[in-house]
Amino acid sequence: MFGYVKIRREELRVREYEYYRAGYCGLCRSMGKCTGQCSRMLLSYDFAYLATVRMALCGTKPAFKKRRCVAHPLRPRMMMEPNDQLRYCAAATAILAFEKCRDNVADERGLRRFVARLQCLWLRRAYKKAKKCTPGLAESVRAHLVRLAEQERAKQPSVDVVAAIFGDLLADVAAYGLEGDLARLARKIGWETGRFVYILDALDDLEKDAEKGRFNPFLLLHGGPLPEEQRCSIEQALIVGLMDLESAFHLLPEAQDPTRHEILNNILYLGMPSTLKRVLYGECDEEEDNEQKSV
Repeated sequence: MFGYVKIRREELRVREYEYYRAGYCGLCRSMGKCTGQCSRMLLSYDFAYLATVRMALCGTKPAFKKRRCVAHPLRPRMMMEPNDQLRYCAAATAILAFEKCRDNVADERGLRRFVARLQCLWLRRAYKKAKKCTPGLAESVRAHLVRLAEQERAKQPSVDVVAAIFGDLLADVAAYGLEGDLARLARKIGWETGRFVYILDALDDLEKDAEKGRFNPFLLLHGGPLPEEQRCSIEQALIVGLMDLESAFHLLPEAQDPTRHEILNNILYLGMPSTLKRVLYGECDEEEDNEQKSV
């Protein structure tokens, strides 16, 4: 995933931020244990969010402990102890990263293809470990990425079609191993989040894709930079998607863990809209950006 699903730190209480940071560090530690120390470089805000959602869905009651790590060797910080959902998200991160690199090998040329091959070699061990832990997930991710590549090669001028495929991919990742109502709720959250992330990534890469001649659905539709009125239309469409995500969040059990509930609300109502405005209009809170980097 791409780092678009973040908290808005200054709007969190201290205990909520400490909880979120402990989960972020706990995911990092779980990645080291499950898929190897090098895989910790794949850590992202998006999978910290997914882990929080999965813990809410499954009613996980996390345990915490103060620990040191390579990034913070002098001062111990609170970390979430490994649990099933952190371990699962560690494996899912490795699988998604490897499959993305494999796609880059097929799509890129020259030096970029060489770099993608090196990344695949670097990730292969983590991928094999993750695949063993999550039977069927790698095949599901690969099938969706193949569909996505086919649509991109067809160069259909439709944002919704390709965004929906990535939504399907993330729906499968979010719902893996769940059943019944939990699976349906996880799929809804995953689909809306995946669609949001794909569209923001396409918007963020618009200028770069235009320079490199790469596929971008917005380039096929508009041929260049988006006019102001089109940006407003996209913003409204994505806000509607966030409203659908809100309806799914309302079905998560709040009483289990009120702090976790407040973190998810912060991401939904503040973090994701803030990222949307940054990508669409270049609006960026410098203080917030620096704080995000310090997590």
